[in-house]
Amino acid sequence: MKHLIAMMILLLMQSAYGQNLKFDSAHTLALDGYITDGVILSRTNYDYNLKREIKEQLMYVIGQMNGLDGGSPDMNRLEISVNKKERLESGLYKVTYAAKLFLAWPNDVNFPETYELILPQGGDYNSLNRFFKAFGSDENSGSKCLDGHAHDVTQEIFWYYYRPNQNYCTARLKSTKNKSLVRFQNIQLAVSDQNTKGKSPEYGKIWEDEKLVATLIFGKGTEGAITEYDAGVSAYKQTINALIGQYGKPLTSTVPFGYRFNYGLKNPTINMTFKTKSGLLDISLYLIEGIRSATSNFRNSYNERTLVSDYVSYSGHSGLGANIRALANMGEFQAGQYKVFLINGCDTFAYVDDALRNAHQSVNPEYGKDKFVDVITNAMPSYFHMNYRSNMAIINGMVGRSKTYKQILRGFDKKQRAVVTGEQDNNWPKSFY
Repeated sequence: MKHLIAMMILLLMQSAYGQNLKFDSAHTLALDGYITDGVILSRTNYDYNLKREIKEQLMYVIGQMNGLDGGSPDMNRLEISVNKKERLESGLYKVTYAAKLFLAWPNDVNFPETYELILPQGGDYNSLNRFFKAFGSDENSGSKCLDGHAHDVTQEIFWYYYRPNQNYCTARLKSTKNKSLVRFQNIQLAVSDQNTKGKSPEYGKIWEDEKLVATLIFGKGTEGAITEYDAGVSAYKQTINALIGQYGKPLTSTVPFGYRFNYGLKNPTINMTFKTKSGLLDISLYLIEGIRSATSNFRNSYNERTLVSDYVSYSGHSGLGANIRALANMGEFQAGQYKVFLINGCDTFAYVDDALRNAHQSVNPEYGKDKFVDVITNAMPSYFHMNYRSNMAIINGMVGRSKTYKQILRGFDKKQRAVVTGEQDNNWPKSFY
């Protein structure tokens, strides 16, 4: 009976969920993940607090799927329904819940109908701290559940580096010792109806003024870096070199072009224009320390550019979501200006919320949230050396005016598992409106 009720709740979620973004990718498939018998232990019985703790518990899905299969959940599309609450002798509440996750899954890996999640028993600070001390606090111990590249791990970010399916991880052992710390939770997987195909950027809208306006931001690999070998500085320079290699000598440049074309740390901002077969390419590139430490001069310039940009990208650290949220709350938008955003950091698919969509709808209130913006994110980490390739794949696609999103995303490094959302209402080659 309880499973029937849970399934009814999830079907109701499905009807509302279908109104959300669609999804396309060259390397990834969208799945729906259903939890019908979720359990969490908590000190509270208030639904608001319980949903927050359940989300904290399910954040560990990010680390598990990243490490095992190369997938990721979109935590902003998580749906939760709190069901039964049972008071235990210990004073804790045993809470059952139903949940639905939207997942990006590598399309070259067969997905199982049922997938076992290895999660913390609780989602409050004390429960997560005990979980961290047991399985993540000692980076040098062979028995911990950490990614091999983990560094400076704390309880607050353990979910990102969490790798429970490694042989030396003791969380995966169904032992009495782990019983109070670990919840083994099944999730049912199915292909989502959110997958789209054959959609392209709105080329007609992009080129209606006979130019492509692009704004590209590059964060440094290390804030405060003063070497040209910094990963973010290198990505900035690689992209400029790729643009010149593809489109030739700039028609105009704010940095004098010539044999000693000087860009990088000495010229962290550059605007160039190029002649292309489709029209003028007007591109501004910014090298910054980081999004959250960006100067007021950069912010003002960025706001001016976003008003007229057709393509905007950020390539840099995601800050486990903090930088992505900061970026989403920047920029200024005007009615009728369609644009494509590339949020090119690690696992940005898991972090991007509705801020950009809401901002575009606020200036286009008669249209849906996605009409004037498409967003490209990564379901897996994106490394700095991949940044120029991703940006050039999009710019070249826009100049060519023929590729679908899937074809454009094939130009990204496969390891990124890049996806586009919000493209479902695109009409090209038909009229934009």
